[in-house]
Amino acid sequence: MALSQNFQNRFVELADELDEKSKSKRAKIIGISNTTYSNAYNYGIIPKTSSLMRIADYFNISIEYLIANTDDEHFEKSLHPTHFKNRLAELQKENGISTVYELSQILHIHRNNIAQWNKLDCIPLIDDIIIIADHFKVSIDYLLGRTDDRTAYN
Repeated sequence: MALSQNFQNRFVELADELDEKSKSKRAKIIGISNTTYSNAYNYGIIPKTSSLMRIADYFNISIEYLIANTDDEHFEKSLHPTHFKNRLAELQKENGISTVYELSQILHIHRNNIAQWNKLDCIPLIDDIIIIADHFKVSIDYLLGRTDDRTAYN
């Protein structure tokens, strides 16, 4: 479980903009569990990627902004969101990476994890997403199919 004071500060800032004062109602409005909300709000625990996506979707912000990798609030949501595994396959093909083993060696991520993402339609944890996005020089949100803008944030 990753902790981030910067993420916590950003999440608190966003959550406190909601009219609703009840934390459980805020969690429901955003589309996350009470536990996820409380852990993020009180302790800066970064939730699973799927929860980060729900939070970012609710506030119409990039995940990069949410986790405080950038202060750039601009985000252009894709009209036709794409699944992570499709974006990863596209990036692999563009870069001439043909096997899970080869990708595993390049990214230093275990091949079983990569195979599981493809087979089970799983979304990796944010730490792995950051590694992949950095390697392919794309934004986290592009990799996750939330935007069609490839530009990595600085």
